Amino acid sequence: MSDLDASWILVCALLVLLLQAGFLCLEAGTVRAKNSANVALKNLSDVCIVSTCFWLVGFGLMFGESFNGLFGTTQFWLALDNDSGHAASIFLFQMAFAASAATIVSGAVAERERFLGYMLVSVALSALVYPVVGHWIWNQAGWLRQMGFVDFAGATVVHSVGGWTALVTIIILGPRLGRYGPKKRRFDEYSISLVTLGGLLLWVGWGAFNGGSAMAFGTGVGPIIARTMLLAAGAGVASIAIGLGLFRHVRAELLVNGFLGGLVAGTAGVHLMTATVAFGIGALGAVTVIIARDILDALKIDDVVGAVPVHLAAGLIGTLSVAFTVPVDLLPAGSRVAQLGIQALGVTAVGGWVVCSMAPLILLLRARGLLRVHPKDEVRGLNLTENNQRNALMDLLAEMKRHQRSGSFSRRVRIDRSTEYGVLAYRYNRVLDRVEAEINARVDSIRKERMSRLLAEEAFESMREAQEESAWSARHDKLTGLGNRKYLEEVAVETSTGPLGATLLIAIDLDRFKEINDTYGHEAGDVVLEHTAQRLSEKIRTGRDFAFRIGGDEFVVLMEFAGTQDDAFEYCSDLLFELLQPVRYKATDLQVGASIGFALCKPPETLGAALRRADLALYASKADGRSCVNAYSASIGSAHDEKMNLIRDFKQAFANNEIEVTLQPQIDGKTMEIAGCEALARWHHPVRGIVSPDVFVPVAKEVNMLADLDRRILDLALAAYWNFASHGIALPSLSVNVSAERLGHPDLIKELQQREDLPPDGLAFELLETVFLDQLTENYANQIAALKAMGIAIEIDDFGTGHASIAGVLALKPDRLKIDRMFTSGIDEKPARRDLMRGLIEMAASAGAETVVEGVETEAQAQVLSELGADVLQGFAFARPMDQERFLLWAQDWNAALQMPKTG
Repeated sequence: MSDLDASWILVCALLVLLLQAGFLCLEAGTVRAKNSANVALKNLSDVCIVSTCFWLVGFGLMFGESFNGLFGTTQFWLALDNDSGHAASIFLFQMAFAASAATIVSGAVAERERFLGYMLVSVALSALVYPVVGHWIWNQAGWLRQMGFVDFAGATVVHSVGGWTALVTIIILGPRLGRYGPKKRRFDEYSISLVTLGGLLLWVGWGAFNGGSAMAFGTGVGPIIARTMLLAAGAGVASIAIGLGLFRHVRAELLVNGFLGGLVAGTAGVHLMTATVAFGIGALGAVTVIIARDILDALKIDDVVGAVPVHLAAGLIGTLSVAFTVPVDLLPAGSRVAQLGIQALGVTAVGGWVVCSMAPLILLLRARGLLRVHPKDEVRGLNLTENNQRNALMDLLAEMKRHQRSGSFSRRVRIDRSTEYGVLAYRYNRVLDRVEAEINARVDSIRKERMSRLLAEEAFESMREAQEESAWSARHDKLTGLGNRKYLEEVAVETSTGPLGATLLIAIDLDRFKEINDTYGHEAGDVVLEHTAQRLSEKIRTGRDFAFRIGGDEFVVLMEFAGTQDDAFEYCSDLLFELLQPVRYKATDLQVGASIGFALCKPPETLGAALRRADLALYASKADGRSCVNAYSASIGSAHDEKMNLIRDFKQAFANNEIEVTLQPQIDGKTMEIAGCEALARWHHPVRGIVSPDVFVPVAKEVNMLADLDRRILDLALAAYWNFASHGIALPSLSVNVSAERLGHPDLIKELQQREDLPPDGLAFELLETVFLDQLTENYANQIAALKAMGIAIEIDDFGTGHASIAGVLALKPDRLKIDRMFTSGIDEKPARRDLMRGLIEMAASAGAETVVEGVETEAQAQVLSELGADVLQGFAFARPMDQERFLLWAQDWNAALQMPKTG
């Protein structure tokens, strides 16, 4: 290498470091003011960290003597003495590239990643991940270099490595608070001017980025730098056109990220393409950035500065496009198809290496609390919480907020005359002085006026009004004006002692009323109740019929009625039609249903007895699917009596030891060894026979005995577990169903900790998908975390058939997902069914969970599921649910059969 070439590389290396200034300006200008200093300090710090790690380890891994084309084994901890000569220029140039790769991550994770966590990610990236990729592609002996992979200036080595790391980090880190709420907020940038300045600095630095990659100063350098400028120009023109055509305006981030994406896309092959191609590749990079940005937003992946669209998406497109943009005679592979295959293999290998290397580190940082700042600190801003950079405006706003909350203005805000906000604080204090003076003056005026009134007259009037209101309120609902439950009871008592003619009693319960309260608020619920009362009042005769609101959304109507039951049914149907009409609330039509039950009361039956019959008819309407009418009948009464008998028997079942468990084995999908078993509840009724959980679990829930039932099943299952262990059958896993009520009980964890029969590991609580994943409350999440800390695994039942989102599954972090039997049926005969099962298994694996496949009926199905990668199999192909004795014999026979040597 000549002195001129070394000097050129040295100058380019210093100019590449100018990229750090560009990144600093762009990122600090994009974030909010409360985080700008933190971002700037991270940029400066990672240059220090990366330079150190690359000097000690990274350069050797990247350019040392190759070990099978995978990594370098020499040139660690370079001396860089005066005899190092031109090699020092190459080292400095590559060190600047390494700093650029690490800085890409900074902008993506801004505003919520801890400073220490980011520094540790930079260490791993610069000391290991980036150098290994650089060795593959830029070392003469690297395996991708030997295959003919083309990446001139780092579209893959620098940009996709930083982009993949950024993508993994922001997925695990999660979005900023409030970013993807109902309104999908976009936070305002701190300084558009700073963003634009950063973009221009990056544009300038990119010329050195590409020009220096030629590694020599010659006639080819000028065209490379000129085409680099055309890349940015093509991308900028495309960004402006897209902004004006689709959005009617051009935003700074759209233009800056657009031309940066064009520069990244052309970095792979800028040394071989023509000017026209360079302009087109730049435009393609800009379009790629916009599309990738919208995809990330749709997936709710929060990339603050657009690092992933710019550096990863554009880098991938640019690397792959080499096969089509470079003249075919200059392609190392000799053909476009072959070159495309090499380029695709390279980007896939690099992506896999980066994700597999960085994801465990980032997950470990999150587990140790080193990844994300506390939500409170995120709200306050990282300038203050991470770097102790105070902000006079934020301090002033904090004191004003304390005034707002306390309602006391006696304490004035502090005035720091050395800041530009000191004048604002001074004026605010003067406003408080005037407000306080006005309040005191008005209080004195009101006090004098009150003293001039006649106290006796005022007291008498107040007492009279209070008595009248109290008498009315005691017997009426304040919101609707209808009679309340007390008034209804008074009417029932009066009619039980006096004559009662034919009366129609109608019990009404609003459907979906709780959903309206939860969705639109209690104000909307009140509007619905008022409209319901109005509609009922319009359907009855004043002075002869009565309407009552006896509960939250429960109503009763009493009316004189001389017609038949058919006439009553027609009347109630008309009433239902009125109640089903939408209720207008603000700009929304609220659709509320109603269930109605009625009974005709004739002497000598009491009104109280007729009310009970109407209530039973109402329950029948709810059971029929709601929004319907039912008249009381003998069958409804019989069904109610049967239900009461079932409830009575169930309460006695515990004392009579009628609740038992059966055990169904689970088989390892790869080794066919026993992987565990599931404990299934059964009720052995002396008259009814075996009663399934579908019948008695709803009964247990209705009488608040679900927790007792769960506790009994756990006791029996653990007793069986230890019994099997004493006979030499050690079950790796024991699955027990747990209800939502039991899981949410505050004493569950304490109760489990006091038990001495819990196995050290292997116990799994099986949860119904539809119960927990719709709305995973903080209470449930804390309980689940505590269970996992005790070594109890979490298993989701009926996975794939409920209505939980993938995000819900990921939020729960289950250890196992149980795939419903409906996906197993016909899997050995239907390729489509196999593809669906493969997708479910891969989805579970991506969430870090094992799969348990139910409903395995045949050996052929078991074989297919084993080939698809199912972890655990369960079904009649192995055994039906059994009691303890039969399960023990079956397990001994199964183990003996596995140990038997195979012949033939």
